[in-house]
Amino acid sequence: MTKKQSEKVRKLYGIRMDQAIMLEIQHLALDQDKYVNELLEEAAKDMLKKHAGTKKKPSV
Repeated sequence: MTKKQSEKVRKLYGIRMDQAIMLEIQHLALDQDKYVNELLEEAAKDMLKKHAGTKKKPSV
């Protein structure tokens, strides 16, 4: 069986996160009927947009 080209390649990452923040995210996921992973990916995308174009210049 081959994957469709439209499917995203997914990889598992282990992270450490403040327990209180994760609990809030889990509650939000339940309230919005979404998976926690969806909310974390959305937050990561928002952060990348926020910091786009603000790459540090190499120091001499």
